Amino acid sequence: MKRPLLAALGIALAARAAPILFGYEHYGDAPVRIELAERWAQDPHLWRGYLEAWQYGPLHLTLIGALVRLLGDRVVAARLLSLAGGLLGVWLLYRIAERERGRDAAFWAAVALAFSPLHIQASATGASEAVFLALFLGALLLALREQVILSAILLGAAGLVRYDGWLYVPLFGALLWLRQRNLARSVAFCAVAAAPALFWLWVNARFAGDALAPLRHIDRDHAMLARMAADSFGSLRARLQHLVYWPLAVCLVATPAFGLLGLWGSVRALRRLEPGWDLVALAWLPAAYFTFRAAILLDFRPMARFTLVAASLSLVFAHEALARLRRPARALAVAAAAATPLALALMCWNRTGAIAEWARPIAPIGSLPPGIVEAARWVKANARSDDAILLDGSTYYLDIPLAFVSGIPEEQWIRSAWKGDFEQRLARKTPTLAVLVVRGSLGDFTRERFDFRGLLFCAAQRFTYATVYRSCAPGHTR
Repeated sequence: MKRPLLAALGIALAARAAPILFGYEHYGDAPVRIELAERWAQDPHLWRGYLEAWQYGPLHLTLIGALVRLLGDRVVAARLLSLAGGLLGVWLLYRIAERERGRDAAFWAAVALAFSPLHIQASATGASEAVFLALFLGALLLALREQVILSAILLGAAGLVRYDGWLYVPLFGALLWLRQRNLARSVAFCAVAAAPALFWLWVNARFAGDALAPLRHIDRDHAMLARMAADSFGSLRARLQHLVYWPLAVCLVATPAFGLLGLWGSVRALRRLEPGWDLVALAWLPAAYFTFRAAILLDFRPMARFTLVAASLSLVFAHEALARLRRPARALAVAAAAATPLALALMCWNRTGAIAEWARPIAPIGSLPPGIVEAARWVKANARSDDAILLDGSTYYLDIPLAFVSGIPEEQWIRSAWKGDFEQRLARKTPTLAVLVVRGSLGDFTRERFDFRGLLFCAAQRFTYATVYRSCAPGHTR
């Protein structure tokens, strides 16, 4: 009875072994989350809302911070938390699918999630998606078992890891009412599940002066990205792309083979109101909301990470379509699913170009463009303890993982992207090293020298996408 589940967990662990050992923190805001958690771990206290946690879920930061204090290594702490969340997510999806659709459906749903390239990456970095999905699926399994209060507590916790978890509070309440026809229990569930969110809103109102400060930050970011897409592609093309984004993204997140099988099975279950059809509604109603905002209002830019819940719950129904295939086609589908993470990794690992940058956010192993890691390592090896390092801001946010990988103490950096204290840091220290990156704001990284407010810097080492400079020797002319 336990062998299918153990096999799925074994596949999941094997698929995550190399990424957790050799990957880099990049997407899912992993470096920033770890840095914030590390700062909190030095002085644990109640988070002061947006002023300290910014737009990130405070529970995720707290869990990382607690493990940093326990283990002493910020990267190990964050990755072990994500790995535990990833494996727990595979186990929970198995249990949900087994309850709703049977053991065969459970096995293939768990295997498909084990092969999901985005879930592999999230399970092997400091990103929040694997932890959030585990809490979400735990809340769902408990709700299906009619353990309402425990389910509400877990869903409330999920919302403090990622704020999109708050969308599911009324949906879970509706799911409970459909299954139990007990309005009082549904209302009680919503009250308990919403309590952590209301507390966090109060914290933000108290310390940041705006209860919705984190949500406003997220909305501004996505509105800006949506405007950029509309300016780049044109309004009509951007709307059409956003209209089909979710199903296409699910087919990448769940692998094309299992993604298509899951979508087919989900549509069939919903249309025929088969057992578990309400899980399809739970998965896709938020997708419909975000699609409306992206395609009609043009104020939201969807990302693949947002589709992980829809992809995971769709996999519950993949077996229905898989069973209809002939044995060779079935074997081919499984082989294609297993090959998808490897193919995406090969597209972007130590590679540059449009294909590499397209694949990088969803690849199974966290990677950085060539030259960024090398620049970080050069700075780590050559920066003196008394060096102040001027760091360029980047359109692609490459400055964040570069500083993170270097391991240089925060007090030595003068980051141009940190508008809040950039001038204050400059007033305290004169930069002796500088790092310029591609599409940066301070200067052209391909130049041999650059002038920053009268300070002349000469190239010390050039890399793809970045150049490290040191203050030019006295008497050096422009």
